Amino acid sequence: MLKKVAILGKLPSKFQAPFSNPEWEIWGCNVHGDMQNIPRFTKWFDLHANPSHYNFEVITKEKYPLAEAINLVGGNYYNNSIAYMIAYAILGGAEEIALYGVRLNNDKEIREKQLENVKMMLFFAKGKGIKVSSIENNILNEYPLYE
Repeated sequence: MLKKVAILGKLPSKFQAPFSNPEWEIWGCNVHGDMQNIPRFTKWFDLHANPSHYNFEVITKEKYPLAEAINLVGGNYYNNSIAYMIAYAILGGAEEIALYGVRLNNDKEIREKQLENVKMMLFFAKGKGIKVSSIENNILNEYPLYE
């Protein structure tokens, strides 16, 4: 059973993940320019590319438990790799999920939708009693109280 999962995005803050702490699994995704500098990782996801782009095992869309992920939230509410990875961690029994190097906030509409999807999955995880955190401050911002 998973205990702690650090999910890495592409931003440089991914290098602040707890690489030296063996209690944490480190999960990366997709191809990016400095991935060879990541000190260690436990799993790598690429739901876009052919796994022949890698010289190590990759969780591809063919290997991903999509039916279980859809059942987890009651529908196909996933629009990006990070959201799929959060679902995978929940399905694996993670007690803590932390995001490093994940921001998804630029002016492009698709990124805004992806950010909302990641937030939705993190709040879903919180509702299941899983501790969640993000080094990027825009991921778990609370909203002002509605009055």
